[in-house]
Amino acid sequence: MTLSLTQFPLNTWQKANWDEFVQIADDPKNSKLKGYYYQGHCRFEPMSTGSDHANDHALLLFMLTFWVGQRHLFATVKDACSYRQSGRHEFQPDISVYVGEKANRIPWGTRVVDLDTYPLPDLVIEISDTSLADDLGAKRLQYEDLGIPEYWIVAVEIQQIFGFAISPDGSSRRIRTSQVLPGLGLNLLEQALQRSRTEHQAAVTAWFMEQVKHQFNHP
Repeated sequence: MTLSLTQFPLNTWQKANWDEFVQIADDPKNSKLKGYYYQGHCRFEPMSTGSDHANDHALLLFMLTFWVGQRHLFATVKDACSYRQSGRHEFQPDISVYVGEKANRIPWGTRVVDLDTYPLPDLVIEISDTSLADDLGAKRLQYEDLGIPEYWIVAVEIQQIFGFAISPDGSSRRIRTSQVLPGLGLNLLEQALQRSRTEHQAAVTAWFMEQVKHQFNHP
């Protein structure tokens, strides 16, 4: 039977079996959708094309890439990568980060990262413009169950970052400084997001670079 998105409305969790989810998720016609699967339910949402979301997404990608480079960390920052654990999980965070020995584990040419073969990312980030309630709710529970070490939610409207460190037992606690990117305070990223509301992006990135260089030279 051919399924369509009319049976699975966007931006809401719907009961579905794995095969039903995969049929829709892997359909080329739906390549502009983000797909999630968790506890027998699926969720599809459009990749955001909103200006605010796009600006914060681009700024976060730069800041993370600059930070790991300045700190000489062995790390890889991924944009909108898809992860799949067959029959159980699929998720597509806006940003994900591998650090340490995991950084080069995902080979070139990989479309969807098979979590039965490759490791979980160390950090996942959702940029929340219209999906804050779900990012704080079901997606957080999914990332806890998976045991991803760290999860951030960037609330676009209020320029705030909710950070969670996830323990191996699945419990989580709020953090204000990254555990997987040691020394990176969420307050610094929030300040950059706040500045971006009144300054152009080049000015904000220049400011961020100066803050990081100063912190690096004066730990």
